[in-house]
Amino acid sequence: MSNYIDFLESHLGKIESGTSEIEGFQVARFTKGPFQGTVVYSTLGLSHHYFKCPISNKEIRQELFFVSYSESEYDNIPGILEQVGREALEKHRAYLAGEVIGPRGNLFEGTQLEALYVAVPVYFPDSFHVFYPENDIPIVQAWLVPITSAEADFVRKNGWSKFEDILEKVDPDVIDFNRSSII
Repeated sequence: MSNYIDFLESHLGKIESGTSEIEGFQVARFTKGPFQGTVVYSTLGLSHHYFKCPISNKEIRQELFFVSYSESEYDNIPGILEQVGREALEKHRAYLAGEVIGPRGNLFEGTQLEALYVAVPVYFPDSFHVFYPENDIPIVQAWLVPITSAEADFVRKNGWSKFEDILEKVDPDVIDFNRSSII
């Protein structure tokens, strides 16, 4: 795991804090996000589990992460990652890019965000997308992007590629948890 932590810290800065281990993994906060004034929360240890890909049945190792502004007042980000991580363990399956988790009610008090969109970490260099350990299955980084229920419905009805087209065209600040729906 230390090689993996070195990999994360080379992209995200030092680990600033972390939660207690729950069900074999924890959540860490890193000092540096993709832009000035952002931080990253990531699961650590979820990748010790070999999940089945629901499409190909191949084994996948994965960690989940969340990007927020460093001055964010939303303290429940680690709890969201813990819940989604526990669900992956219970289902014994990886989350795939383009998948929607929820809606489940407001993720953050006073916002319209009610679901999570699993995305490729496009705000980061390609070298961050996958960690290749020696003699083991790679670890895929899955970015959980908070979305509105209207956006979640759009993805389910029209597919992730059409949603990504809109994201590219509108270019919303997906790190701003007070943002309005793009749908």
